[in-house]
Amino acid sequence: MVDFHHMFSAYGLGATLYVPIIHHKVPDILTGRTNSPASSVVLCLEDALAESDVERAVGTLRELLPQINQSSDLRVFVRPRSLSMGHRLASFKNIDRIEGFVAPKVRPDTTADWMQLVSSAGLAIMPTLESADYFDPGCIVAFRDVLSDYDHRLVSAVRLGGNDFLGALGLRRERGMTSWEGPLGWVLSMCSSMLISAGYPVAAPVFDIIDDPDTLRREVQRDVAAGFVSKTVIHPCQVPIIVEGMKVSEQELQQAKAIIEKDALAVFQIGGAMCEPATHSNWARRVLARERIFGCKSASSPGIPMRVCV
Repeated sequence: MVDFHHMFSAYGLGATLYVPIIHHKVPDILTGRTNSPASSVVLCLEDALAESDVERAVGTLRELLPQINQSSDLRVFVRPRSLSMGHRLASFKNIDRIEGFVAPKVRPDTTADWMQLVSSAGLAIMPTLESADYFDPGCIVAFRDVLSDYDHRLVSAVRLGGNDFLGALGLRRERGMTSWEGPLGWVLSMCSSMLISAGYPVAAPVFDIIDDPDTLRREVQRDVAAGFVSKTVIHPCQVPIIVEGMKVSEQELQQAKAIIEKDALAVFQIGGAMCEPATHSNWARRVLARERIFGCKSASSPGIPMRVCV
C-alpha cells in the first residue's frame, strides 16, 4: 500500500537550491540572517567543488552545523562526495541539525550501504540516480527493491541527475528543449512510474539554462504532470517559476474537493472532465497537497516574469 501522506508531504521540498558549501552566502542563509530563496537547500561537497577545496569545505560544514537555525522551515541537506565522506560527516557533532544526505551516484549495489548509514545516523536521504545503468529498467527495479527493505520514510525523495544522464550519452541540454523532449524523456517516465507507484517521491532534474524561462515553464508543467514533487535549481531566480508551476488551477481545486466529498456521486463531471472518486481520489489528495503548500493560480494570473540571471 502506497503511503500517499509521505509522498505528498514531499512537495514541501519545493524548489531545491544546490549551492557549494563554501559559497559566501551560505552562512547567512543557514543562520537565518538572510531568507533562503528556496524551501530546501543542498550544501554540495561533490561536483560543485574542486578537489583542492574539499577539506576547506568539510571544515566549513563542521563550523556551520551548530549555527543552523533550527526554528526555520528551511530543509537543509548535505551532499557528500562519496559514501566514505558520508560516514565521516555523520560523525560530526550537530549533524542532526540537517535533515539528511543527498547521496551521489547511487547504484543498486551501494543503496543498502547508504540506507544503513542514514538510518544509524538518524538522518533522511535523497538518493541520486545519475549513472548510465539506469537506462536499463531492470536497474531501476533493482534499486527500488533494495529501498523496500528499509523504512520508506527515510527517503525524502529520489533525485534524478539529468546532466549526468546526458553526459553518459555525450550530450548536454539543448536550449529551447525540455528534458522530456530529448533522450531523457523515456528515463524520466520510467523512474517516475516505477518509483512513485512504489511510494517513493521523485524530484525532477535541474534546468541549467538560466536565461530560458519559457522552456523552464514548459518543463515544470510536464514535471508536475508526471507527479514529481520537487525540482533542483541552480540559481534563485528560477525559484518563482517552479513555485508558480506547482500551484493548482481553480478548476483542479474545485474537482479535487468534489471528488473527496463524503457523499460524492460515483461519476460526475466538472468543467467538461469526468470525475470518478473510485479512481481519482489519490489525484485529488495530491492536488490538495499542492494547494496547501504552493497555493492556487488565479484565473487571470500572468506567468511569473523571470529576470535575466547573472
